[in-house]
Amino acid sequence: MTDQRDEHRLVQSARALAETLERDAAKVEREGISRARLDVVAKQGLIAPSAPLEFGGLATPPDVARRITELLAGGCGTTWFVVTQHRSALDAVLTTENVDLHDRWRRKVCSGQALGAVAFAHLRRPGPPQVVAEPHGDGWRITGHLDWVTGWGVTDALALMAQTTDGRVVETMIPARQRAGLSASGPLPLMVMGGTRTVAVQLNSMLVTEDEVVRVSPLEQWHRDDTNRTVNTSPAVFGLLDRVSRALIDLGETKSLSRAVDAGHEFALRADQLRTLAYHLVDEVAADDAHEERLRVRAMSLLLAHEATAAMVATTGGSAIALDNPAQRWAREALFFLVQAQTGSVRDEMLGRWPLGVSGS
Repeated sequence: MTDQRDEHRLVQSARALAETLERDAAKVEREGISRARLDVVAKQGLIAPSAPLEFGGLATPPDVARRITELLAGGCGTTWFVVTQHRSALDAVLTTENVDLHDRWRRKVCSGQALGAVAFAHLRRPGPPQVVAEPHGDGWRITGHLDWVTGWGVTDALALMAQTTDGRVVETMIPARQRAGLSASGPLPLMVMGGTRTVAVQLNSMLVTEDEVVRVSPLEQWHRDDTNRTVNTSPAVFGLLDRVSRALIDLGETKSLSRAVDAGHEFALRADQLRTLAYHLVDEVAADDAHEERLRVRAMSLLLAHEATAAMVATTGGSAIALDNPAQRWAREALFFLVQAQTGSVRDEMLGRWPLGVSGS
């Protein structure tokens, strides 16, 4: 039966684009992503496909948007990861009550004319705040260190969050560039996603004006919303699984390795089962419910990607280690997913399934 999502014109565009992006994905990872590459994604309406029509988006339904994410992630992990940072900027411009901020950014962000970066992972860490916001007139002064900001130099807006000493979160949107009190490092040397132009940023009493503030909200509310996000499985994991499963089947047929072909089909089947569960939980179950089931599905999906990419490396053989061979890149991307948006509960769920891996129940 034909998947209705795959008949959507944006999905067809994403599939064709993913095939193009994959051809030089290794080079982009080594040399760094360009703004021109991101603009190609934006011009096809694939940066923020779910944004409202009235603000320059295409109002695509969630299942179509997820399929687009799967395809981009399967084609080029570097491109997908820079593009996915845009979601926080999009959420900010669509939900803020700051008229000045949404007048400046809303249409540009929704249309993909302006690309977003984000910095909030520090809020997940226990202990004293790593990035502190102090009131200053109608705005704030922000001090601290951001371990990584992705897309520096190829994005326009930075969705930056800081914590107050009285337990609030100050969400801001500022231009993604150097300014008084903000200095960025060069691109960080990373074993995966090294082409995403990820930098460290130092903040030294950086002034954020009133028109740059998205909202100020209780830290407890932010953590609750973040928990609801991180327990869900990213569509990107399924995009990687789809691509690797197909490659494993194709390679097995080429090498006449029936067990590789069988493994590819089995990985694809299990990925489809987990995808169905994951998207059911997102679409049909209230966000505050079924966290244990969401964690289980996320952990099993991550570990399945780890197993599938390892199987691809083993089937490929020694040539898999060459940097121009996608097998090693896919394996490293699977490792990346193990730590992306990781929280204590996600980590514990994964560790509880080792050494049995996804064969556990």
